[in-house]
Amino acid sequence: MPQNRATLMCIAALLMAGCGGAMDEATAEPATTESASQALYPEYDPDIHCLVSSQYVSCRSGPTMYAYYSPDWGYYINRDVCGRNGPLICPLY
Repeated sequence: MPQNRATLMCIAALLMAGCGGAMDEATAEPATTESASQALYPEYDPDIHCLVSSQYVSCRSGPTMYAYYSPDWGYYINRDVCGRNGPLICPLY
């Protein structure tokens, strides 16, 4: 019985090793030119966001809301990030 278990373990290892391998260049996904931060964060929009001086804002109800970062704009965050629980992040128009 131990020999069968060892044989099964070897077969499983061979099957798992056989799943990898080089991809054909024709089926490979093209490289993206966009940086990871640009893909994760929304673009700065003055109608939705406002600029803040640090990487986070503390709301009165307790949570800390983290700001987005752009090399062009600096830190920015959604205008309504704290909802009714303030503080007022952006001046009202």
